[in-house]
Amino acid sequence: MRKEDVVVHPSRDADSLCAAFKREGCPICTVVLEHMDMAMNTWNYEGFTDVEHRHTLIRSGGFCPLHTWQLAQRNNAFQLALIYREVLTDFLATLDRNETQQQVAVLHRPGREPGWKTWLSKWFQPKTAQFPQAVELYARCPLCRTRANIEQRVTEVLIEQLQLEEIRTLLCQSTGLCRQHFMQTSRMTLERSPQQQQVLIACQQACLQRTLEEVKELIRKHDYHAATESRGDEMTAWRRAAEFSVGNPGIR
Repeated sequence: MRKEDVVVHPSRDADSLCAAFKREGCPICTVVLEHMDMAMNTWNYEGFTDVEHRHTLIRSGGFCPLHTWQLAQRNNAFQLALIYREVLTDFLATLDRNETQQQVAVLHRPGREPGWKTWLSKWFQPKTAQFPQAVELYARCPLCRTRANIEQRVTEVLIEQLQLEEIRTLLCQSTGLCRQHFMQTSRMTLERSPQQQQVLIACQQACLQRTLEEVKELIRKHDYHAATESRGDEMTAWRRAAEFSVGNPGIR
């Protein structure tokens, strides 16, 4: 590709990615966490005071476990108390309705009744409350949706930036993408430019091979035969391997 054919638009996300390449961990995770930090600060001072936003949050059942406890670390006791007061109230109301309906069902339980009554009871029996499956329980967390939108945007910026030799070099020298962001980026590059996907894979292979060698060295130096050898960056390689597997701390 000739240099004049490459069209890459500068952006704040592109600058953030360049800085993230030089830090440990998945660069997409790093940039997303920076934006999530701003999003939570915004909720502290603006989102919570917006009545419509607050009621939408209450209807969704509150935040997921991760974002609830991240917000709790920001001295949001009063804000979270108001949100979860309503969540508890709504859930108790659901349980009360469910108990009442079950009591009615017991009182009207048929004995040896005519067949037509049994048939009607199947269609008109009181319905009990339906509770969501565990996987669905936190699906409506607004901060999770915010994170997903940011991830999509930053991934698109990375794909565009991969046209530049400088960015490819920085990516190869970084920790590499975490497993989830690599698969997401790989799918998007395959849809848009299979050639870019090969570039992405080559960069990821270089990063993972380097980390793997460091992990092997860490393990070797835990043997007593290597007790007198000096320790270096390889002693933190386990952390980079973990970041590849599950993402940077705090991302999920």
